[in-house]
Amino acid sequence: MPSFAIDNSQWREKLAAVLPPQLRALLQGASGRDLVKKVDASFLLFDDKIVHLETRKTQQLEHRQLPGQKEAKSIAAACAQLLAGHSTEFSTEQRKDCAALLLLPANYFVATTTKMPGLAKDNLVAALKIQADSILPSLEEPLSLAINPASASKGDEHLALWMTESILSELFDAFAEQDIFLAAVKPRFMNAHSVNTSTENTNKEKIKIRDVDAKTETSALIENNILKSLLTVPKQDLQQDVFQQQWQESQKLENAAITIDLREPSDYFQFLEAQTNQEYCFFPYGALNVTRRSAQGRQYIAAAAAVVAILFVAAIPFIAQSLEFRSLAANLEVQRAMASDARQDQAAVVSFENEWGLISDFPEQRIAAAMFTLQNILRPDTLTSLEVTDGLIKIQGSSNEPQAILQRLEQDPMFTEVVFSRATNNNRYYIDLRLSAVNFEAYMVRYFPDE
Repeated sequence: MPSFAIDNSQWREKLAAVLPPQLRALLQGASGRDLVKKVDASFLLFDDKIVHLETRKTQQLEHRQLPGQKEAKSIAAACAQLLAGHSTEFSTEQRKDCAALLLLPANYFVATTTKMPGLAKDNLVAALKIQADSILPSLEEPLSLAINPASASKGDEHLALWMTESILSELFDAFAEQDIFLAAVKPRFMNAHSVNTSTENTNKEKIKIRDVDAKTETSALIENNILKSLLTVPKQDLQQDVFQQQWQESQKLENAAITIDLREPSDYFQFLEAQTNQEYCFFPYGALNVTRRSAQGRQYIAAAAAVVAILFVAAIPFIAQSLEFRSLAANLEVQRAMASDARQDQAAVVSFENEWGLISDFPEQRIAAAMFTLQNILRPDTLTSLEVTDGLIKIQGSSNEPQAILQRLEQDPMFTEVVFSRATNNNRYYIDLRLSAVNFEAYMVRYFPDE
């Protein structure tokens, strides 16, 4: 795989490691679980053979070397030959759509045990990825991690499996050259489970798995679907008595209710469930990217549909207002047509008022009523002079209490602006006042604005 792809994967892992669990799930998605669900072909690497578990057919590897690009191509070519040799099960088109699970021996993986007290389940994977450089300082290559997050709820010590990303990429590219989609890689011993008891009981009991081939011997202890112990030893080391004794003592310490021996490819035929211990699957970034692109495409379509729905919902008030406006406009036209005669009559009245308003609106001063009111207020005092001009009344007379006259005039609603026009002299008073109902100034402004 190009170095850019590996750098991009490292960047994604580092970013996901520091994000909160909710955002981390949003970024990474459920692509791993989706890939496992798509698996329809399982291939087992055992010694120098590739076994197709579904058909139980075997293909010899042409060149078995150390893990690397050549071996990846050899494995992929053998898998392709197994599929091509069974055209009834896999046509050419079906082979291109085939999602494969590759089961590898334990020597492809590295196991580490790390203590992380008080670590939450959602943060276990991220914490281990952040500390990968310190956990395996001798490995300078980028690593891929597999662990069951439930381990955080079962204790402070966690056993994790690691695999170099370069091997994953080489395998994925080699399978892609053979038109096979490599969905996941898993340790072959992790595909084993108890077939004699129910799943519920299997999860509660300890299971010991012995995986033995021509070169290595592996012992794994699984409890509650969590890998608790993993020991691997080359068979040539067991020829020495010291190593043989240590190995036997370690086996005695691993007590389990169920023991599964895997010594031949046929021992794996009963374990075809790809989703068994799927937490310990390794997913090539090429496979994850395909799944993510597919998921993103569905998300984009769903997002577009959601945006259209939101815009439609948001536009409902405007659509309703538009319909209501049209209804009201049509109703207004009907009302206008019905009121056309009334408007014509109103226009005639307004025209008449504009033409004769100069006379009809002339202020009525009601002199007689004003005289009677003044007589009642001034009695028994004497009024000697009265002058009325444009609603302004000037009166003169004599009284022993001029101030009392002024107060009574102010209290009468018929008059306003009552003041002494001149100072009193020898009980003689001079008072100006206006008729409150007469407004000559407004009349002049309306009809004679220029004067």
